[in-house]
Amino acid sequence: PAPSASVCPTRPMSAPGAPSTAQQAAQTISQAVSRQDGAGLAAALRLDLGNTALIAQLNSSPPLEQICGRALVEPWDELLLEQLHYIKAAAAGEHEAAYSHCERAAACFQAAFEKESDWPVPALHSLCLNLRRAAAAADAALVAKGERAARQQEAARTMQKFFQVCVTDRAPLPVSKKWGALVVINALFHVYFAINNLRLCQNLIRAVEGPAFPKALDGQTVEGRHFAKAEVVTYKYFTGRLALLNSDFGAAERQLSWAFERCPRAATGNKRLVLRYLVPVRLALGVFASEALLRKYGLDYFVPLCRAVHRGDLNAFEEQLATHQQRFIRHGSYLLVERSKLIVYRNFFRRVALLHPDKSTKLDIKRFQACLKATNTEMEVDEIECILANLIYCGYIKGYISHAHGKLVVSKGAPFPPLRELGLTSAV
Repeated sequence: PAPSASVCPTRPMSAPGAPSTAQQAAQTISQAVSRQDGAGLAAALRLDLGNTALIAQLNSSPPLEQICGRALVEPWDELLLEQLHYIKAAAAGEHEAAYSHCERAAACFQAAFEKESDWPVPALHSLCLNLRRAAAAADAALVAKGERAARQQEAARTMQKFFQVCVTDRAPLPVSKKWGALVVINALFHVYFAINNLRLCQNLIRAVEGPAFPKALDGQTVEGRHFAKAEVVTYKYFTGRLALLNSDFGAAERQLSWAFERCPRAATGNKRLVLRYLVPVRLALGVFASEALLRKYGLDYFVPLCRAVHRGDLNAFEEQLATHQQRFIRHGSYLLVERSKLIVYRNFFRRVALLHPDKSTKLDIKRFQACLKATNTEMEVDEIECILANLIYCGYIKGYISHAHGKLVVSKGAPFPPLRELGLTSAV
């Protein structure tokens, strides 16, 4: 989910609206710097392509260097100048030039940020957001020309410098730049996922889990400060996805559930993003999303899939997986959904076991084979034994295989343990 437009400010100050002229932007930044008003600085730098009045002025070629130089001292004058050039270039579709200006603006901010106290922290969000969007647009333009896309990697290196300034700050926690680190971490997560360089995410997570990082990732207030809820929700979303990739389903379920529950009700798009991954991970834990919830967030395609897993319907599961294969691949969740097939087998074999008379603990594997054939699934006994062995290894079935007698011998008590009670971390 996209982070909110604000970070918990050091001091409670009002944030004015985004400036509509270059002169107004220069004056607002000048006042913010003199007052050490981080919220005001963030608002002044919140320049985007929807600011039609500002873009119209920029297209009339005003003397930007004079406007910035008269109102601001270094490096703030150059920061605003590059920001204005970035907006003008982006509006004109000159994405490579726009990225270059945006990167120089970030360098100017870093030069100031290193020397200042923590007051500019709220501006980190606007700068990181502009930088990664500009980098993505520049990469798309380069790819369209048949050239190598590398701007997002460059943007990540620039944001890493922001990150280092934040996490190495030695000021007392109530006035520490560490409170800006989560904004930068989330921006880096966005980039690392976009360029598929997820190993670098672990470095960020290690820093967060270190002893010097504020212990406020569950919404706590520490020494009068806290992270914005939107930033924590975003962090939980990304770390939940990383846990999924590491097959740590228990951790993934906890992180994604936290993100979904705390995400504002009005942010339906963000809640839908979380559910794309929370629904399949809960399938692996034996928890099935309700039809009403899935339809509410436009995830109707999960309804027949969940029903197939719950019923142990192999044919329906395969059909749904094939139908929505491209969608799941596009979302990056195909392998996760596919892994639920083992749960389908578990539920199918459980239903067959209930057909045995007198709750027998010795289940005929050929009966499993016959039932599979009845559902138009041809499978050799050796294949069935292999699946059963995997289910036993994962803890889905309590028992062992008697190969000589062609039997699955199961425990008298709870031969098919409830999935939720297994505490799965890497079973599926």
